Amino acid sequence: MARIKLGPLITDIAGSVGGATFQRSRFGMTMRAKPLPLYSETPAQYTIRRLIIFLQYSWQGLTNAERLQWNRFLDFSGQTIRRDRSIKLSGQTLYIKYQLWRLLYDQALLTEIAYSPMPDHYNFLKISRPEEPEYHLVFDGTVDVTKYFFICKLTSPRRENQAYNPRGLRWMDVIFYPTDTYAITTSYIAAFGALPSVGDFCHYSIQFFSITSPVYTGVFTGKAEVVLEV
Repeated sequence: MARIKLGPLITDIAGSVGGATFQRSRFGMTMRAKPLPLYSETPAQYTIRRLIIFLQYSWQGLTNAERLQWNRFLDFSGQTIRRDRSIKLSGQTLYIKYQLWRLLYDQALLTEIAYSPMPDHYNFLKISRPEEPEYHLVFDGTVDVTKYFFICKLTSPRRENQAYNPRGLRWMDVIFYPTDTYAITTSYIAAFGALPSVGDFCHYSIQFFSITSPVYTGVFTGKAEVVLEV
């Protein structure tokens, strides 16, 4: 660690440059080696980073006409960045963001964009256990998988009166059956090691995506009860 004496030209300094971090302490301005975060990469983080790298190369491999359709689509959809609604997404950002969710959902990359709005969708209601050990997501209608798909995240069981908290949300790899069943048993065990009990509450987030065009809803959040279905 080194002490720094400031002068009339530089009166304050903070942050990191290269491998050095500047900060103020009780000893004055100091410089020390930049600390490295001590965490291990989870399998989910590795998968997403690998897919993002793949999509960056995929974007570079598009023709000018293929890139143009993604840039021009934003004039129709008006999608913006999250922190400033006055700034539109770039075609590349939209391509990577939307295609990433398609790949996570085991969908092929969208190659031709349909100029259509987000289709109507049903709402998520609860988690059901029709029989041991199956756990399913329940909506207030049949999800039309030819028009849209959804990404669902759940937490481990929490108290009924606990306020919604996104911390601990884990992505559920939903298995779709021909009987309009949306199973989460395997992915829930993989995420938390055990299944919730009937009467437990899980916090959730869910987002819907169009199949034919790169549009999607906002993120819906709430608390879902695990109920026994007979």
